[in-house]
Amino acid sequence: MLKRLFIAALILLMLLGAAINYFLSDSERLKSELGAQLTVASGYQVDIQGKLDWQGVPSLGVAVTNIKLRDGETQIHIGKLRVGLSLSELTKSPDAWTLGSLIMDEVRLKDAGFRMQRFALQNFVLGQPAPFQAQILMLEGSEPSTVQENSAPIDITGDMIYKLNTSQNNPGATLSDLKLLSSTVQTRWSGKPLSAVCSGELQELDGVSAKDSENLLNTYSGKMDCTSAEFTINSLSWPESKVSIELRNRKLTAAMLAEDGKVNISKLKETISTISVMGGKKDPTSEWPDAMGYQTLKVDASMLNEQVDMQGQLDNMIFALKGTLEQDTTQIDLNGTVTIAKATGNQLIRVDPLLVDLPLPFYCKGTAEEPDCGPDTKQAISIFGDLMKREGKRLLRDEAEKKLREALEDKIPDNLKENAKQLLNLFN
Repeated sequence: MLKRLFIAALILLMLLGAAINYFLSDSERLKSELGAQLTVASGYQVDIQGKLDWQGVPSLGVAVTNIKLRDGETQIHIGKLRVGLSLSELTKSPDAWTLGSLIMDEVRLKDAGFRMQRFALQNFVLGQPAPFQAQILMLEGSEPSTVQENSAPIDITGDMIYKLNTSQNNPGATLSDLKLLSSTVQTRWSGKPLSAVCSGELQELDGVSAKDSENLLNTYSGKMDCTSAEFTINSLSWPESKVSIELRNRKLTAAMLAEDGKVNISKLKETISTISVMGGKKDPTSEWPDAMGYQTLKVDASMLNEQVDMQGQLDNMIFALKGTLEQDTTQIDLNGTVTIAKATGNQLIRVDPLLVDLPLPFYCKGTAEEPDCGPDTKQAISIFGDLMKREGKRLLRDEAEKKLREALEDKIPDNLKENAKQLLNLFN
């Protein structure tokens, strides 16, 4: 009895293997079937143009090259796609499959400023948590383009939930919904390591036009919260920071809080020293180090159509900047002011009362990776010169007022005192 069951099972497996071999040997048919299934699962029109390889045991696996996906004006090219799943999954609807693995190499999105070099998922089911790995490369320009020569890859690992929601505005269309669960981001910035742990959600907007879909900021909404490890960008560093990035109504906003870091203030020292000496004031910078330890750094910034509005506070220094940030090249051109408030506690930047709350011209130019920021000394001298002229006029006015008050007491005839009082009112 047991022997007969064993032989029957063996014959059944052989027949199943033969059927699988016949089905998979017709690569053109399989490409068509797989393209249709991926179209349903992804929401894009999928066209498999390259080679197809397969395996039948121990699990069903398919590898295809040169895949193109389209959805309106959106065009995506995948250099290679590998999918592994159990044979039992073929009895289910594609949107209910559990993929043992899903690996994509060289994913290019038309007009994007980045390229997904690799993306890998394990045990993936739509709407369920799954571990993933990704590597992103930044480009010199919009795709098609070349990889930035000095740009380090961005590596992301963690868990994600990806699902497709039905569009309310376009029947039959689907909208992507991505949620990251405590994912780690690692790269190098200006040659130095940068790592952060992030979580958040990114949702595709319903009813976005084909023209708007070309821009990521116009296509999605969501929020990401990150905690970054020790980091240095040019002259600014911090041991840890909290960053929150939000995309709403096509507007990108960011908030950052860092504490107990260091910043190079040599340009600020030069400006304060110069205008202090010119104004005959004591130079307060003689005891300032070039690299100052700060207590708190807060930054709030927003970007809409590459127009940037940034407010920041570094201890008792308040920054207000506006300008542009080009998405493709990361070139920045910001101008504004830095205002030094009266120092409290252990704050280092202490200036003459004449300079307290005086808005000094400030700029940030270059690239986001290597910005050149500092006060504009030449304009600051001009502003301080005007201030000194007003200060001189004020001192002359005070002296004239003092003498007039003294004269009002006993030197001005009674019949002229009323006119003198009216003159005093002009000073006030």
